[in-house]
Amino acid sequence: MQLPGVLLCVVGSLGRGVFGQRLHYAFACSAKSQLQRHEAAAQSCGVLSRCFSGVPAHTIVGMPALSPTMSQGNIAKWHVKPGQEVSPGSVLADIETDKATLAFENQDEGFVAKLLVPDGARDIPIGQPVLVLVEDASSVAAFANFTPGQSAPADAAPAAPVEQPPAAIAAPALMEHAYPPHTRLTMPSLSPTMDRGNIVAWKVSPGTAIKAGDVLADIETDKATLAYEAVAEEGYVAALLVPEGTRDVAVGTPLALLVEDPEHLAAFARLTPEQAHALALGPQSGQAAAAAGITPPASQGPAEAAPRVVASERLGPAARLLLESSGLKPEDVTPTGPNNIITKADVLAAIAGGVKPGSAAAAKPAATKPVAAATAPAAATLKAAAPVAAATAAAQPSAGSAGPSGSGGSGGGSYTDTPNSQIRRIIAARLLDSKRNTPSLYMRADACLDAVADLRASLAARGTKVSVNDCVLRAVALALRDVPAANVHWDEAASDVRAFGGVDISVAVATERGLITPIVRAADVKGLLAVSREVRALALKAKDNKLKPEEFTGGSFTVSNLGMYGLTHFSAIINPPQAAILAVGGATERVVLVGGQPAVRSAMSVTLSADGRVYDGELAGAVLAAFRRHMEQPYELLSATSS
Repeated sequence: MQLPGVLLCVVGSLGRGVFGQRLHYAFACSAKSQLQRHEAAAQSCGVLSRCFSGVPAHTIVGMPALSPTMSQGNIAKWHVKPGQEVSPGSVLADIETDKATLAFENQDEGFVAKLLVPDGARDIPIGQPVLVLVEDASSVAAFANFTPGQSAPADAAPAAPVEQPPAAIAAPALMEHAYPPHTRLTMPSLSPTMDRGNIVAWKVSPGTAIKAGDVLADIETDKATLAYEAVAEEGYVAALLVPEGTRDVAVGTPLALLVEDPEHLAAFARLTPEQAHALALGPQSGQAAAAAGITPPASQGPAEAAPRVVASERLGPAARLLLESSGLKPEDVTPTGPNNIITKADVLAAIAGGVKPGSAAAAKPAATKPVAAATAPAAATLKAAAPVAAATAAAQPSAGSAGPSGSGGSGGGSYTDTPNSQIRRIIAARLLDSKRNTPSLYMRADACLDAVADLRASLAARGTKVSVNDCVLRAVALALRDVPAANVHWDEAASDVRAFGGVDISVAVATERGLITPIVRAADVKGLLAVSREVRALALKAKDNKLKPEEFTGGSFTVSNLGMYGLTHFSAIINPPQAAILAVGGATERVVLVGGQPAVRSAMSVTLSADGRVYDGELAGAVLAAFRRHMEQPYELLSATSS
């Protein structure tokens, strides 16, 4: 795809960096109107820019937006490698979005010059550079050490080393080489929308032997409390880095250390929490390691050195390419990845630290030359670890800290602090956003329940029980089937209306941890009895905190029923990205005129809250009319229908 005039040429200066260099960059833009006209197209296909400065002409390809709600993605697998020729339509990679794993197709012709992120890279924001393309195969070699934003190849001007105190430089070497080989377990992403979690309870302790499938901990996510299972790890728990009750631990933060040999457990027995956290960071700032007091365990002999961490034979494409271009061997690099896998950051740290090819083989066993980690990766690592250190400090109250109860400030009244669950905080944030940013309209309708009561009595006589709520869910599903224009949502990124692929009804269920909405999939094609059984099973799993992520993620329409609390009507807040929610009140007896004569009828009120960008008054009225028709002719609810 050609983006006319996206980049032509402008020269500027970034000033002096930390290494005393003056960095220059060259880029240019055509008229602002042209750039805006092509911006959306470039974002969707992943093309960020075409550059011509310092290195051969090239195209930087960014993470594409492959779904309406996608804000970041994971590289599940690359299907290309450096030097490979590609054409429009070629599949570059499999991208895991917030909904599914989709193919990332190329939009241009050329050759792959460099993959900027490895297989398995997670949480890459939309637009972040992931790939470099060139038009000529002979230009590929020039990008071996290229990083986006630089004006010349990375090896054109070697960076001057940053001076650090001797103690600060030695600390990482002690930390990496003085302890036995170990694996770091990090906070997993247990749901598509999870970016942090709380450690509810550890199911293991230091010294515990684990294998694949064992439950390590209970993690409270933004949706539910889920079991954190060991996927492929086997070994022994050497240290738990985050205590029970720690809140807001970011995804990817180290949680525990594993070793393969039980004889190595003793080396970690005397670690303080601060030292354990510093050790989990791997290559880091020497000052932080020294401040944490990292020292090697007592050795058996004065001249005996601790064993070096042996790197795994597995290598990612980015790390392998960097090793080949720099001439380093895997044994020259200290691994920090899971199961001692060498990552791209490990190789960059070794290059920045001045490691020479073959230095590991030439080094004497009793004296390993320390290698200072790169300043930038170290700072990023320490920044990522800061929430854990803060959470650890918060979990250990000082002697002078107040208890959960105290006296109010100016008012002088007493109060009790009740910790909020992760679920409730996420709900609060999202509903506040919905209330502020969604222009809502509200419409109310009444539905007679006499026919529903007759149907329920008929089914009960045959030993089958269904609730009024079961009938409501089935009627809502059929109403959306009858009025497909209402089974849609507002796509914020595209500023357009998008239709859902199926009628999936979310059911609001209150639990002790907060509100959760399990989903009845394809409710429009299932019969009333099937819907009833599924709702009961989902509600029970929700209350027992056993819902799987796929059972509460998604949905096209929500039903919230508070009639059992004696409410006759209420208005509910829309649950984004859905466009509507139906608030169901309780049944009441009302006097109506039938054939000119007063009669008593049982009826219920429902209130539709709808996104005004999607619904207008006519559409909302049509949905409510269809719902009322199905409730007053409930025998249509019984039979399953074809999609």
